Amino acid sequence: MTFSVKRKRRFAAASKSRRSGSSMVETLAGFVVLIPIALAAVDVVAFVSAVDSNEHLAEAAARGAAKASSQDSAQTIAEDVVKHCTPPWMVEHIMIDDVEYNLGKGMVSVATLMQVKLPVPVPGYSEISCRASSIEPIVSTPAPN
Repeated sequence: MTFSVKRKRRFAAASKSRRSGSSMVETLAGFVVLIPIALAAVDVVAFVSAVDSNEHLAEAAARGAAKASSQDSAQTIAEDVVKHCTPPWMVEHIMIDDVEYNLGKGMVSVATLMQVKLPVPVPGYSEISCRASSIEPIVSTPAPN
């Protein structure tokens, strides 16, 4: 074997190990970028699911309050609807934020407030609040005197 053939083999082996080393560095750098993106996507999916649940809950509470005959009974019915709902697993707390029973307009408005605990806490954002409101026509208007 000549000197140049040995040298070529050595350079080929060295370049092969450099290629596998650079592949390892590229893979690790990719994981450093991809893992936070995947974790953020988990938080976004959980938050969108909670917002959707909150919207449906506000609509159900407004539909229930629309059957009431006064502001106090509308408030009680809306609170009962919220009390008997089954929230998603990441929801910490649900409450009625506002109930507006307006006989003049023939509408009832209910707003709900939901505390959502993020599955992957981000520094400064371990819990997020979302508010939803719904307006329904009053269906039990009392007859005029």
